[in-house]
Amino acid sequence: MKRQLGLALASAMLFSCAMVPTLAVAEEEVTLSFFDKNSGVRTFDDPVALELMKRTGVNLQLESPSGDPGEKLSLMLAGQNYPDIVLMDRGSDIVNQYIEAGALVNLSDYLDQMPNVVEMYGDTLNKTRYTDGNNYYLSNWYGYDPDPVNGFIARYDYMIELVGQERADSDEPFTYSEMVQLLKDFKEAHPESTAPLVIGDPGNGNINSLFAGMNHVYNYYVTDDKKLHFIVRDPGCRNAMAQMNELFREGLLDPEWTSNNAELRNQKLSNDGVLAYAGAYWDTWTPSAAVMATGNENGEYLAYKVINDDEEDPAIPLAGRSSLGWDAIGITTNCKNIEAAVKFIDYCASQEGQDLLLWGIEGQDWEFVDGVRTPIGDIVERYQADPANVVNDTGITKWTWFVKNDVHPDDGTTCRIWFNEKDRSATFAYRNLTDGYYDVAEYANLEPAGSSIEALQYQSVLDQFNRYYPQIVNAPTAEESSRLYDEMVDAMEGAGMAKIEEYMTERYFERLELWGTEPVSMKPAQE
Repeated sequence: MKRQLGLALASAMLFSCAMVPTLAVAEEEVTLSFFDKNSGVRTFDDPVALELMKRTGVNLQLESPSGDPGEKLSLMLAGQNYPDIVLMDRGSDIVNQYIEAGALVNLSDYLDQMPNVVEMYGDTLNKTRYTDGNNYYLSNWYGYDPDPVNGFIARYDYMIELVGQERADSDEPFTYSEMVQLLKDFKEAHPESTAPLVIGDPGNGNINSLFAGMNHVYNYYVTDDKKLHFIVRDPGCRNAMAQMNELFREGLLDPEWTSNNAELRNQKLSNDGVLAYAGAYWDTWTPSAAVMATGNENGEYLAYKVINDDEEDPAIPLAGRSSLGWDAIGITTNCKNIEAAVKFIDYCASQEGQDLLLWGIEGQDWEFVDGVRTPIGDIVERYQADPANVVNDTGITKWTWFVKNDVHPDDGTTCRIWFNEKDRSATFAYRNLTDGYYDVAEYANLEPAGSSIEALQYQSVLDQFNRYYPQIVNAPTAEESSRLYDEMVDAMEGAGMAKIEEYMTERYFERLELWGTEPVSMKPAQE
């Protein structure tokens, strides 16, 4: 009854972000408040949530990040009214702000009480230390991420129409010239089409992932002396923009690409008249479902790889992600029961805790069959048909905390139950897009942040890139596109690009010294 009362109170207070004192519910139970920037307005009362509280003896009071989570975190820090545990964007400067304000507990003092954390995280703990050598947070979604991401995501029925069933089912990459011909053939066969290829505008110093990958463009242009430079100095970046410009001039690229958001993108992909999308394969799940709901079972967007015509190594850089994770989870100095918070975190980070959060309840959602974790019944099929509702009802992967990107070491099954059985979309993506992943952990978050002089200068450099990028792609001639590219580089140089490159390179070597490692990640570009 006390636990149910605690849940009711937590639900009633879900939309409040004021710090709630830690209260003992019973001698062996406590209540901990938890701000998760990703939780939205979901309630913590599903089967997994109830089982987690039962196993840990902790009644978790989830605080809703209604509105802008980053703004909420800043307001909580300013008012010092943060909850017991906070989950923040690890790539944001807000983490450093919390650490520098003394708002996060030094977890290094408690690692001897967190054996599961030490075992599961391993060297990640070394790489997430602050500059003083201490750990103030634990990463979420850490470790080598084998999941596919970016590619040429084309509608399967159109691919069959254009190249035949056998080629559409093949794992052989398409060359850039073949992709251009596909787009031309599609436009000829479907003259009503105004946008055979839909893309988005990433901006902020980046270009579209498909074209970046084809041209071996990474997060930075790294020269042989390991100095970091903006990608505009990379010849591959120039070629990528030239390719995009060619498609634009041929009428093959969505002319509204600079204004595409998720809603507009999905609307375009849900209608006939689009062959493909250049981006993450999961971005097309919603339009695929809309097309197939009309009775067109092959109207699904599937992932293909595209490489340059002269490519010798097909393992091109399809995605750059950090093995240090997306989020940072820390215990705040407002927490009145640090011991309980430490025990709760250590359980969530354990293999048993991860299986509960990401696979559900053993015996109800999954079971061991001949030593292998096996979903029970049709739970995966139900998820594939209606993921949002199944996640909400079961609680499986509804709360993704301290997630380690890995397979189970004992049976080789995936860390999340949903990917244990792949549908057609995942099958194509995992087959065609998994050999181009690269780790950017060494290079992540080196940019100046906050309101420092360097940060303002860095933003000025990005502003020049964001200003010229659309002009270069949308230029009326190849010559004009090339001229604008040179003009962009000059403008970025004038805004202080070289000084920011020196700043990031210096931070890069400071990081390597802190970690006690040598550069091992991205392939250095050739000058």
